[in-house]
Amino acid sequence: MGLTQLCAMRGAVLFICILCTGLSVSAQMAFNPNRFSSTSYSELLPISDSSESNRPKRATIMSAMLPGLGQIYNQKYWKVGVLYTAGFAMGYGMKYNTDSLKRYQKALTARVDLDTATKDVWYPNLTDAKVNGERDYYRKNRDMLIIGFFALYTLQIIDANVDAHLREFEVNKDLALRITPDFRYTSFRTVQPGLTLALRLK
Repeated sequence: MGLTQLCAMRGAVLFICILCTGLSVSAQMAFNPNRFSSTSYSELLPISDSSESNRPKRATIMSAMLPGLGQIYNQKYWKVGVLYTAGFAMGYGMKYNTDSLKRYQKALTARVDLDTATKDVWYPNLTDAKVNGERDYYRKNRDMLIIGFFALYTLQIIDANVDAHLREFEVNKDLALRITPDFRYTSFRTVQPGLTLALRLK
């Protein structure tokens, strides 16, 4: 065996050894995801007591029992005024549209029934089509206000719950931002570096 062939054989063996070492390292990285585990969020968030953790549940139940009570519990008193102002406005609108609907319905019934003794004494100058159109108009308004009333009731419950959650994370001088390195695996089993941002109380 010549010197050239011997050098070529040693180079081939060295290349195979380097290739095997690289594959071994890649395999270890692929099957050991804990090697680059990201920082646990539970270590970064403050531990709240039971009273704070139960605050959203209490606010939700109180708002469901009596609208505005959850806002009072969260000390958002101005929202109670807005809530009841909107509620009374919707209530007045429902009553007005309901009364108008009843009048137009009676006028239309008096016109289309077979009893000649009954007459339209409410809107005698309007046509049948106009009376029918006005009845449908006030009926639609009443139905929309009823839906809006229940939507307002639901929104005030959601608002109380969200305010109770946000109360635990109010921005103050003791709130700090923590930035930590993070490594995650992609779908191609490659390591992707990044940063993790977390807010915590000092």
